[in-house]
Order: sequence, then structure tokens, then C-alpha cells
Amino acid sequence: MAQQIMATSTPPAPPAPPDHGGTVLSIEGARRRRSRPPVPRGVIRVLVVASQALTRAGLRRLLEDDTRLAVIGEVASGREAARLVRSADPDVVLLDAGCLHSDPAELMRVLGGRVAALLLTDSEADERLLAALRAGVTGVLPKDSHPAELASAVRTVADGGALLPPLTIRRLITELVNSTPTTPR
Repeated sequence: MAQQIMATSTPPAPPAPPDHGGTVLSIEGARRRRSRPPVPRGVIRVLVVASQALTRAGLRRLLEDDTRLAVIGEVASGREAARLVRSADPDVVLLDAGCLHSDPAELMRVLGGRVAALLLTDSEADERLLAALRAGVTGVLPKDSHPAELASAVRTVADGGALLPPLTIRRLITELVNSTPTTPR
């Protein structure tokens, strides 16, 4: 009895998505491309800002697991975020500290205080972090946080709360104590 061997071929890789320089071209275009319904009333609208496409995709995936949150756009830089904030009106900008190649205070000025900002950072003692806080970032979340903390942090800053990790609080207290002149009693 002869055995028949069937040759199988590896299916071709799916085509790569179009490269838009890491930018969602427009909110409307993103909705059409992904066939997503409009954001329901009461859902927190989030703009993700991260320089790496894989990071943006991972953050989107984590946030979309929470039905109270909707990612309305993704961009790769603060400059792109500023443009999209004007047209998309997010409630929260989720900002990877790796995008802060420029002055974080300038980014916050461009955002104009119209939107809460949550900064993801891998260094809780970075000078850029303190500059971002001075400029108006309302929350800081270390990148080594548990994934479930991300959605909670976004909701906290969207509701007007502040969020700082313990090492950042310690650094701020130290800076405040060292910069405040003491008066004898």
C-alpha cells in the first residue's frame, strides 16, 4: 500500500497595514477603516500618544477591554497629539514619556488645559517627569504597573483626580522641602 504524502504550504503572511507614519489620519477615517460605531455618551474618550506602533496597539487593546473607555485616536508624537486634540476633543491624553523628546511644558501649553493628561513612565525620578507635572500632567503611571491599573488610572484623571506613584510623591516632597525657606518660630 502506497502512502500518499500531501504537501502543505505555509499560508502567505497577511498584508502589512498601510503605514501612516504611526498616525491615525483622522478620527473619521479611523472609524471608517475599523467600522467602529461613534463613542456613546458617558464613555471616556482617550487619545493614545506613543512613538512605537506596538506600544500604541498594546495600550489600545488594554483600554478597549473596559467598556467605559474608547480610544478615539493614536498618534506617534506630541505635535500630532496637539493637532488631534483640537479636532477630536478627547477627555484624556495617554502619553508615553518616551514621546517627550521636546519640552513637556510646551506640549501641555499646546493641549491648553482642555484635556486631562496621564503620563506613562519608566522612570519616576526623571526631570522631564517633574517638568510635565509642573506643566499640568494630572497623572503618572509607571510602566511596570499591572495592566488593570491602566484603565483605572485613565478613569481617575478623567474624573478630575490626580495620580502619582509613591516614588514621585517622595521626590516632590523632597523638592518642596528643599526649595521652601524655613522661618524660625
